[in-house]
Amino acid sequence: MEYTDFFTAFINWLLSFDKKALILAFSAIGAGLAMIAGIGPGVGQGYAAGIGAEVTGDNPKESKQSIMVMLLGAGIAETSGILSLVIALILLFGNPLINLDGDKLVLAASAIGAGLSMIAGIGPGIGQGYAAGKGCEASSKNPEASKSSMLVMLLGSAVAQTSGIFSLVIALLLMYANPLATIEGHQLILAASAIAAGLAMIAGVGPGVGQGYAAGKAAEAVGINPESSRGATLVMLLGSAIAQTSGVFSLVIALLLMYANPLVTLEGATIILAASALGAGFAMISGIGPGLGQGYAAGKGTEAVGLRPRLQAEVVKTMILGQAVAQTTGIYGLIIALVLLFANPLLQLL
Repeated sequence: MEYTDFFTAFINWLLSFDKKALILAFSAIGAGLAMIAGIGPGVGQGYAAGIGAEVTGDNPKESKQSIMVMLLGAGIAETSGILSLVIALILLFGNPLINLDGDKLVLAASAIGAGLSMIAGIGPGIGQGYAAGKGCEASSKNPEASKSSMLVMLLGSAVAQTSGIFSLVIALLLMYANPLATIEGHQLILAASAIAAGLAMIAGVGPGVGQGYAAGKAAEAVGINPESSRGATLVMLLGSAIAQTSGVFSLVIALLLMYANPLVTLEGATIILAASALGAGFAMISGIGPGLGQGYAAGKGTEAVGLRPRLQAEVVKTMILGQAVAQTTGIYGLIIALVLLFANPLLQLL
């Protein structure tokens, strides 16, 4: 009873603030959360710089070309940091939430959700930095294949940004076209759902790193064996697409929470329903693991095809089988999220 009284008092305390003040306060937190994504580009670009320094020492005659590839790849790796900075600046200087109609607690929570969503940018930043380093290394070791390896690196890096773009879309929806704000009542459930949508997108860290690893291995393979460019690229793209599965699952849950939220139609204690929304978001973070593992499998599969193109069929079969097994825990997380949203047994126990 004491806990219930404390929670009720806390919610009432939040609701006692002016709508604009509450939204802006939560936006300050959301802006800070968004910038956590900067971890990724910092790590990735540092790795690329280290490889650039290493290959310059090994082959100074090709340093100009290697440095160009490194800088190009590192520039792409900065994308997640820039996107997160944009979201943070919008929340601070051009906050659209204060002009939206809707419950103030839901709108304030949406600022938190937008910030949480952008944390997924850690993954692409690390992955793209790895790809940049491997592209730089390939350019130094085999200058004649520099163009081919660089093109593969750029293609793979673009794919690795997918989960970052998914997260950006969710953040922008929460800020500019928030569907939760149009639903009347259920303020606590809807506020929790806005935060949960952002939490779910953190799963994108895994695919971002994994796909970047695959891109780096593809650039390396093409540098070693330029004739394998077509096969290595196809395997990289196939493996990277599978590695994005967790990111797609999380995007689906985030969109369900926002556009087809089943919790607002269920009967039961509000605290259980709100907590269930948060639980669904947390469950999807498990997708980080499969994204990492499947990306590693894609990278090694690409490497194998690059070295032995004639074994492409056998390598792809093994890669896909292993990736399917690696997705198991991501599916478990999806099942728990769906149970919490659509068939919650906890509501019958109170």
